Amino acid sequence: MITLEGDSKRKPSYTIRSSNSETSSSTSRASSISSRASSITIPVAETLSDVDWEKYTERTDFFNVHGNWEWIDGNVCVYELPLGPHGTCSRAIERLISSKDPKMMLVSLGDSRTRVGGRGKEADESFVPFDKPEINSNGREGPNSHKPWPNLVIEVAFSETEDHLLNAVKDYWLYQGRAHDAIAVKLVRSDTIISKIKVWHFCTDDRTPMGDLVPVSEFEFETIDDNDQFLIEPQQYTINIRIECLFHGMPPTFQTPSSIPNPLTVDFFYVLRAMKGELKIS
Repeated sequence: MITLEGDSKRKPSYTIRSSNSETSSSTSRASSISSRASSITIPVAETLSDVDWEKYTERTDFFNVHGNWEWIDGNVCVYELPLGPHGTCSRAIERLISSKDPKMMLVSLGDSRTRVGGRGKEADESFVPFDKPEINSNGREGPNSHKPWPNLVIEVAFSETEDHLLNAVKDYWLYQGRAHDAIAVKLVRSDTIISKIKVWHFCTDDRTPMGDLVPVSEFEFETIDDNDQFLIEPQQYTINIRIECLFHGMPPTFQTPSSIPNPLTVDFFYVLRAMKGELKIS
């Protein structure tokens, strides 16, 4: 069970109680880290047990940690911390995509909550075509949901491990019948700066003969030098997303909009530029 503690003089915190243990922000079994984007301090723990779906959704809303926690069969896994670079990167990618859609034919779902059986996750950003048809079952909010899954999911990892990031993309978001494309980004820290950014673009159409997903594109680059100058140029590191993928699942009579370039290009020079103020970590 999760209980909430707090008053007007103290930052909110939570305590998770189960039949076997208790984890609290006041104990040595959990550490705390403050988000640079807000004044909330959250305990960091690998797994919190005996938390029902309703309580999980309530607490992720309260602490505004969408895209940082994961719910698996009543266990809450805290795999990412809501730090500035994480949010700045995902928002920069979202803005780049939205800027190339002048007629707003793609709807940004942001960190919309999803659930499949005993597992619940939120992407950092996501897009679905405007007026995409509902589905019969197994929509993005559970087995009885009719809401279609997003076509494009964006996941950014800072404190999250690279393995967890890629497994979430392959095994959850791009599982059959869910999202169609995904952009995965890993921010690599070295001492007091984000020194490297690693990027993958996956599409469900690109698989090995055995059915395993392979990246459509994959690259990594260094960020800034000792004089805070960027180490990449415009158009040097880009992702190209086919418009057919962005509008997958639309009716046969649907015509892809000519207002969106095909392919839609995400240039990571501009993502890096948007992150300039977040690259140095105090």
